[in-house]
Amino acid sequence: MSKIIKLAARCLLLLVGITFLSFLLMYISPGDPAEIILSKSNMIVSDEALEAKREELGLNEPFLVRYKNWLTDILHGDMGVSYKTGRPVFEQFKTALPNTLAVTAAAMLISTLISIPSGILCACKKDGFFDRTIRVITYLFASLPSFFLALILMYCFCIKLRLLPVVSSSGVEGAVLPCLVLALPLSAWCIRQSRSIFLKELEKDYVTGLRFRGISERRIMLSHVLKNSAAPLITMGGMSFGTMLGGSAIAESIFSYNGIGKLAVDAISYRDYPVIQAFVLWMAVVFLAVNFLVDILCRAADPRIRMGEKTNA
Repeated sequence: MSKIIKLAARCLLLLVGITFLSFLLMYISPGDPAEIILSKSNMIVSDEALEAKREELGLNEPFLVRYKNWLTDILHGDMGVSYKTGRPVFEQFKTALPNTLAVTAAAMLISTLISIPSGILCACKKDGFFDRTIRVITYLFASLPSFFLALILMYCFCIKLRLLPVVSSSGVEGAVLPCLVLALPLSAWCIRQSRSIFLKELEKDYVTGLRFRGISERRIMLSHVLKNSAAPLITMGGMSFGTMLGGSAIAESIFSYNGIGKLAVDAISYRDYPVIQAFVLWMAVVFLAVNFLVDILCRAADPRIRMGEKTNA
């Protein structure tokens, strides 16, 4: 119980620190949200209008007062009102969040189904034709920037083959290309990581002992190596999930997919501080939650971690 309390306290301090720093960066960044709002509403941007708009948005308050007010509102479940749309930020997040989670979960599933079997085969056939071919392919996809990969997929599937819409819709068809943009580079990275994990495990003494006992390579890999590699694979999956949630902004913006990433990118160009701050808070909570879940799953999957903690205690 004490460990859980300490972990919760650390997470709370991290959240406060992250939100404070992001709030500070927005405070010192160039650009005036009041001026942007007035200029895009075809109003005459006079000093009186700017002052009235800043007063309305609370931008005239000192930095610490604004941060304290925002933090108090968040603790009461109020994320504020968007400068751009005038709608509550929570409503916008509630609309965009399921789309981002669906694309991220699908990309994670595709990546897992590709990377784990490929990593096993590459480790079993080290330096063979299959291993070298997969390594070349993973180098290619790992080196391609996400926006460039998105443009290639758009050209192939939307313009040449005309199988998918250029501008993503809210249906399954609209989620295919953003999902592929997230899944392909991630699969390349995960294949390389899983290959290294399995090769490291295959070099251990217990594998040599199993081979001397006449156990087949397939049984060694599936019944022993894969099981003992569970903890690093879970860690890899947790890191991948958090990375995809952050990287979804590029894919969603290129394909105009209505997700949290696109919402954040639009908010940055509009200096929509309430939406930006809510996005930063969301990402921080997700990363902390994923790390906490990975820690629990690793302990459950690998008894050696629990034994090591007891020995240290």
